[in-house]
Parts: sequence; C-alpha cells; structure tokens
Amino acid sequence: MNEILKMLNELSADDLDSLITRANIMLDKKRKEEAEQARLEQERQRQEKLEQEKQRQQEIAELQRRLQELQGQAYVEPAAEKTPVKTESFVAAPKKVPSFYTEPVATAPARPAPAPAQPRPVARIACPSCRTMNAADSRFCEHCGTPLNKAPQPAPQPAATRTPAQPAAPAASVRYAPEGMKKWEMLPGENTLVKRSEMRFLQPKPERKYVYSIEVTDKRILLSRESAASAGMGTAGVMGAGFVGGLIMEGIKAASGAGPKPWIEIPMAAVSNCFVQNKKEIVLVADQTYVFKCGGLEKNLPDMVANLRR
Repeated sequence: MNEILKMLNELSADDLDSLITRANIMLDKKRKEEAEQARLEQERQRQEKLEQEKQRQQEIAELQRRLQELQGQAYVEPAAEKTPVKTESFVAAPKKVPSFYTEPVATAPARPAPAPAQPRPVARIACPSCRTMNAADSRFCEHCGTPLNKAPQPAPQPAATRTPAQPAAPAASVRYAPEGMKKWEMLPGENTLVKRSEMRFLQPKPERKYVYSIEVTDKRILLSRESAASAGMGTAGVMGAGFVGGLIMEGIKAASGAGPKPWIEIPMAAVSNCFVQNKKEIVLVADQTYVFKCGGLEKNLPDMVANLRR
C-alpha cells in the first residue's frame, strides 16, 4: 500500500490522468464483455425455457390422448354362441310314451339373454401440486413427480342430492421475472417478512458468477441475483486496493445500475413442501426442488411457509 501511494505521489498530473484514462478504458471494456455474456446467458435460458415449455405441452397432449383412449375403452362380455337349429321339410311323428308314464313331459324354460355389460370406469387421482390426472395405483405424479397422498375417498352422495362438480381452480405457478424488471414490486396488501442478501444457492444449477438474495413476504418468496463482479467479489483491477481505483469502481458501479435484479417468484400457493436437511440446507419444493443455504433462516422458514400456506 505504501509503495503504491509513493508511486502515485511521484507521478505527474498528466501521467496520473493518463493512468486513470487507461483504467477507465479497461474497466469499460470489461463491463461490455460482462454485459454481452449476461445477454447471451439470458438468451440461452430463454431458449431453454421455450424448449421445456414445448416439451411440456407435448407431454400434456400425449397424456390427454391416453386418457381419452382409456375412457373410451369398455369391457363387453362376448355373446353366447347359438347352435343353429336344423329344420326339416316334413312333420315329425309324435314320440311314443310308455303306458305307465302318464304325466306330460315338461320342457326347460328358456334362458334370458345376458344384459349388455356396462363400461368399467377408469379410476384416476389428481396431483395436489399440478392437478394432472394420474392412475389410481400411481405413487408419484407422471408430470411433476410429487408424491400422491391417497386419502380415503368420501362416500358418493345420493343421486337426488348430488351436485355437479365444480372445475378446479388453476394452481399458482413459479415464474421468472421479466428481463426489463429492475426490482420486485409489492402486491396490494403484501408485506415483507424477511429479507436477506447472504444466500448460497445450491440447486438447481448454481452459477458461481452470481450472488443470490431472498425476500419472504406473506404471499410470495422472491429470489434475486446479481453478478459477482458487480457485488465486489470479482477482480477489481490493479488499482482496486488504492484510493483512486476504489473511486473508479464505485463510479462505474453506480453508473451501470448494478445491484440485485429480480429472478424467480414462488407463490406460497405453489409450495408443496419446505424442510431443512443436514441442519443447514433449506429444501423448497414447488414446480421443482430448490435448495439453498442461508444462515439463521433455516430456523424459522419452514414453519413460516407452513403457516402462510394454510
């Protein structure tokens, strides 16, 4: 530090201006490279998300087709084959009955034709998370993998009092923040309960070039992230430790509007489970499993989520 300050004091005003100009040029070039990398990463994620959505629509269409096939199948008992009766062109002579047999011969009653079999209903069970219909003997959802809790079905109502089934309300879903959003905006009547910036995101696909933060409200869980370089964790340059370099970095950070940017929104209604494993990692199950580590938050977040989901 003393040697750097001594070198700066020995420089003339022109040399110092030239050095600052070169530093600004290098930092501006670095910022453009990071911005281009961030843009390419966002485009890749957008394409990946579109591909996943397309695959999901194809899977839903295939499940609907299979469901229609299963519902259209009906078990029909095969009709009994009838033996053709031969007819003769002449009148048969009556049979001779022994004289000791005086009662008339009784004929067997005709057997009634079997009633047509009714179609057997296919038992189905709805997923509590995504509402996808699954076979009754399935242990996990075919679409999202959520365990299916097979609670006893209520007894059917009498035909006179049975009411038509109401369509199920669409479940809330996890969504990514729009690219142009600068910060999370609170909903009407929404209150922030916990807001932490020191969070290590473990799953899915943690990226080391980002720093993550979390905000818990009485309606949602909001995740944000920013680049590690803009958060002060990257390479600050040769003059980052000096006074002049620090001023340059602060000026560039303020000019570029660096800071946490909205990333993922998880409504409380979309959360199916929240628990702590290994006494440190918080596991949050929504449309997929999110695992992160946040010191102190694992002590109350599962209970908080359970109370807000009631």
